[in-house]
This record gives sequence, C-alpha cells and structure tokens, in this order.
Amino acid sequence: MLPFDISLLPTLISIIAGSYFFQGRLLRYLQYFQQEEYKAFRFLNWYWHKTAFDKRGTFAALFIYLALLVSKNGGFWLSAIICFLGLALLCYIRNIEGDPKTTGKITLKMTTRAERIYHTALIIYFIVLIVLCLTLSSYHLLADVPLIWLCQIALIQFCPFSLLLANAILSHKENNIQTKFADEAKYKFARMKPFTIGITGSYGKTSTKMILGEILNSLIPSFYPGKSINTYMGITREIREKLEPYHKQAIIEMGAYQQGSISKLCSLTPPNAGIVTAVGEMHLERFGSLESLYQAKSELAKAIPNDGILVVNGDYDLCRKMALENPKKTIVLYGLDKSKGNLDAYMHDIKPIDKGTSFIIDWQAQSYHGTTKLIGKHMLSNLLAAFSMACTLGFNPNYVLATITNIKPEKNRLEPETVPISSLINTANGKYTATKSGSILRLNDAFNSNPVGFSTALDVLADSPGKRKILVTPGMIELGEKQESENQKAAKKASSVCDFVLIVGDTNKSALVAGLKEGNMDSNKFKFFAYMKDALNFLGADYCEDKDVVLIENDLPDLYEANPKF
Repeated sequence: MLPFDISLLPTLISIIAGSYFFQGRLLRYLQYFQQEEYKAFRFLNWYWHKTAFDKRGTFAALFIYLALLVSKNGGFWLSAIICFLGLALLCYIRNIEGDPKTTGKITLKMTTRAERIYHTALIIYFIVLIVLCLTLSSYHLLADVPLIWLCQIALIQFCPFSLLLANAILSHKENNIQTKFADEAKYKFARMKPFTIGITGSYGKTSTKMILGEILNSLIPSFYPGKSINTYMGITREIREKLEPYHKQAIIEMGAYQQGSISKLCSLTPPNAGIVTAVGEMHLERFGSLESLYQAKSELAKAIPNDGILVVNGDYDLCRKMALENPKKTIVLYGLDKSKGNLDAYMHDIKPIDKGTSFIIDWQAQSYHGTTKLIGKHMLSNLLAAFSMACTLGFNPNYVLATITNIKPEKNRLEPETVPISSLINTANGKYTATKSGSILRLNDAFNSNPVGFSTALDVLADSPGKRKILVTPGMIELGEKQESENQKAAKKASSVCDFVLIVGDTNKSALVAGLKEGNMDSNKFKFFAYMKDALNFLGADYCEDKDVVLIENDLPDLYEANPKF
C-alpha cells in the first residue's frame, strides 16, 4: 500500500522540483550577497539596478502552469508527466548556470557565516512551503497542480529576500561571534606587542604593505596579512590564525569603508607608525565627499602616538595637510614631485630598463641609485613609501635598495608578462580555439583601478615597445559624482595612446565612449563586450598579432560587469 494518496503525485513532483531549484538559486544569490559584504541595502540596490530578478525559473514554472491548464482534461498521468517535465527543466536550468562555489570571477566561499545564512534561509523557505501546503490542504486545493506551480513562481521570487531575512535573524548572533573573535585577537596582539605599522590610503595600500613586508621580513620576522585583507574581521582572523610570538613587527593594511573603520582597526592593532599612500578620489561613492574621506583616512594619523612615525605621500595636498594637523616626533614626506613643497624622500631620474625601472632616491642629503622590476609611477610611489619607512626604522638604504631589486610585481597590479596569444583564450566553452602563433606583452593592471593608476598605466602602455597598443577596460567605479567625468577623462587620454579599445560591461560604457570620441578616436577602433572573458577571447582568436601590447585596466567583479542572468 502506498503511504500517500497517489492523486498527489503531481503535487509531490512539483514541490520537489521547486525545492531543488530554490536551493540552487539561493546559492547564486548568496554569491552576490557575500560580495556585497552581507549589506542588505547594497544587495537590494544591486538587485534592483541590475534587474537581477529570477527569469529562467519563473518562465519555466509559468510554462508548466500553462501546459497544465491546456491539458487540464488529459488525466492524472498526463499531469504527472508535465510536472516531471517541469522538474527536468528546472534541473537543466540549475545545471547550465553552474555551481557558484566554482564559477564566476569571485566564487562563493562557504564560510561558517555563509553556511549559517544559507541554512537559515532554507529553513525559512521550508517553513513557508509547509504553511502553504497546510493552507491549500485546508481548502482542499493541494491537488490543484496548476495552482502549485503559480505558488512556485512566488517562492522563486522570494529567494533573495529569504537571504535578507535570514541575515537579519542571525545578526545578533553574528555580532556576538565577531565580538568574541575580535576580543581573542585583541588580547593575543596586546600580549605579543609587535611594533605595528598601519598603512592606509585611497590606493596603493596592498602593494606598499607587500613591498615593506618583504624588506622588513628579510631581517626581522614580520607579520603582514597577504592579498588585500584590510577589514576588521579579516585582520581579526589573520591575527588569530597566523600571528606568532616570533613576529617582532606587524604591518597592517587598513581599509576605510566608512568613518570609524580605521579607528576600529587601530583599537585592534594599535599603531606605532603609519603610512598614508594617497588621499584621492577613490571610494567617493561610499563617503560622499573628499572631506569625509580625508577625515576617515586621518584616523590612522590620530591613532599614532606623539613619539611615533608618520610617513605620508607629499605629492598629495591632503596628505601634507594630514601631516600638519597630526604632528609626530618623526614625519617623513616622500614623493615624485617637488612642486608642492619639500620632500624628505624624493625619487627622480626614473627610466625604463629591460624588465623594470631604474631611479635615484634623494634621502638624508645623499643620492641612491636603484633598480626594480616594478613599472609605473604609482607603483614606484608605493616602493618609495616602503623605502622611506624602512630607512626611518633604521634599515640601511643600500640594503633596502638591494632588497627592492628582487621584489616582483604583485599579481594584477601593472604586472608585465610576455605570454602566447593563445593564452588569452578561454577554451573551456569550446567556442574559441587557439590557432594563432606569436606572443604579446600583457600589462595586467586588473585590480582596483583609480584615476592616478589608470593614467600611469596608459603612460606605461605608451612607452612599452610593441606593434600595436590595445586597452581592455570596464572603467573605474566608486568615484561618486566624479565617476563619469573621470572615466571620460581617462578614455580621452587612451584615444591618444591606443590603436584599439575594448570596453567591457555597461557600468561606464557611455562615459568611456564619450571620452574616446572627444579624443577623436574612430568608432571602428573600439568594441563592446559584456564580459571580460569575451573581450580576451576576441583578442586571442581574432585581433592580436605577434608583438602587440595589451593593457588590462581594471576587472570588475560579477556585481558590476554585466546584468547577471537568473
């Protein structure tokens, strides 16, 4: 005997189909929610502006609903077959979209927090589903299969909001967990008392941290979190997992996401010294004004004790202002431009050499010649910041320069590399095949573009020996009200440097086109692509020739690149 009424089989198949699809759709939305740092407002803003409503699952459910209506008199088994077709269709959609844990530029990381949110959202879904089934049963509508599929549409559209609800439910617990972890990290850091150097700035933080880390670590064991880890909880985790008693120095990159961010980090890792790499028009979208951004960055300078060290970029007026407003025992101004005033560390006579750059640094009434594998003025500025701090700490300048000679460019930060043309092609989808011979010089500046960096990268592209100069870019983001004008300005400069421009995505498309046209670039010399991989496939399969030079300037995450397909 069957344990349930056989007449409910189509209903059961429908519920299984919807539940399976919901789980997959939940993971995809969670991938984007995680990229928005679990901020409800930012996620909703992305969801609305990118029209990230589910369409595939909704249209599939609507198709099955209409098919059931048309075949209403076809009997029980036809209804069951159509529902099974719906199950197969939803499974197919989930399969072609791929697993968000392995697909996308920034894959979904199933951290303990992500797991909690995901499972709580699933519980919310099943509670809603059970209540729905009980309600339909009380009205003897559970066997109304077309109605079930209409309900599936509503449940699918509910998916992103179940994540927000789950996150809200868990917020108190999450805060308690984060507080516990942060207290443990704070206690551990205070117990070990490493000499701490904080680094902040609108751009250049990560590169400066990594360069300084290599210099200091060559003589004194130093703790410095890798990559772009610069948030309170990111640093907390690094301290808990990686800080050891033998680390005598700590270099902490401090990101500012709102006023108070850096102050919070300084309470976790009290700085003895600090570097401010720049205060410029980056992340204005978050702060609203340059003054607000300046106040946020100044939190590091304020946290450094009066007998501490403050190293700032003298090429920026606001950095000079910060040094004046926050006097310390030792203040060092570094830079590449003396027009704004005196510099304690001055880099000049910058010249390209084979696989790098040569330069001279004036420091404490002496001149030092050095070479590096790094290219571009903004990278050299970061190098000078690290040099200034290391020498201020007592390192011999000649030793510092010897160490600098061997430092390799950070990945995706104006990283020059000679590669085969075929390496540009993503052959995974089988659409493109690698048939061209020869190689190109690829300048990979894909990470976190800004107006200064973009301009410098174009200068490097212009000076690079090669056949044709090609730019691939989605433009710059988080520049607030200046985003359009800065992208237009950068594109105008690109028009005088580049033989061909590939514009990726829609975020800055109109501003970039306006700039290229303002620079009198012919419309047949630029082309549009929805995704970075499509642009690179085009170059590798159709356009590039031996000895071309390709600059990849910025690579936006999935959030910004193109409207996602759900």
